[in-house]
Amino acid sequence: MNPFAQHPVIEDYNLIKRYFREYETSHSKNRMQDFRKFARMIQDAGYQVAFDFVGSVNFGQADTNSDVDFVLYLACEKSYRGECDETHCRTRHQIENLLIRTLIREYVVRPYEIQVVDCLNLNLLDAELERGDAMSPALFRFAFYRSICRCVNARVLKPYLNRLMANPPLVEGLRSELAAVFDGLNRWSPHSISFSKYKSRLEDLGVRIPDSMLEKIRSHLAFGKDHMGEGI
Repeated sequence: MNPFAQHPVIEDYNLIKRYFREYETSHSKNRMQDFRKFARMIQDAGYQVAFDFVGSVNFGQADTNSDVDFVLYLACEKSYRGECDETHCRTRHQIENLLIRTLIREYVVRPYEIQVVDCLNLNLLDAELERGDAMSPALFRFAFYRSICRCVNARVLKPYLNRLMANPPLVEGLRSELAAVFDGLNRWSPHSISFSKYKSRLEDLGVRIPDSMLEKIRSHLAFGKDHMGEGI
């Protein structure tokens, strides 16, 4: 389920992503396999965890030197219902240490860097879904990631996603922030650089990207303040 499936900018983003994934690299597949194994091992250690991937793994274009950028979902200890940060949630620190210092080094032939780009506390998601406030940053981030990312251990997130999708007015209210998010994303130079890298990797394989897809990419990267008032 995709909370923002009918939003034009999300549709285009996912269309581009699916195209690149048709040429998924072995490195992307291996990293996904690694994290499926890590999720099982972390669960066996007594933690509830899921991952949403962004960047090259999300697009299936990781290479030998690519790091893995992901959103980490977990339940902070003692039913803490705030943001998942190092001050209030030792669970995040424990899981990051487990991934960085143990699992990556011991179970991967060629270790790679990882980066937690965001951490969402499942206890906070539960509380915000109860409140049903469309101005909730946590709910918006959750809906946004679930609309564009690639997940490992999605079953952990399914109950929260089901509750969100059962409240259409809440989903509609959250949509209002999308234009601002993509405007900011496309003003951030690494975002466009990433698309250039993915395009170059396909060209190195002898893949000619259709003009229609190149136009989709250009249109996506051009999305900005001119779209802010269109209400899409």
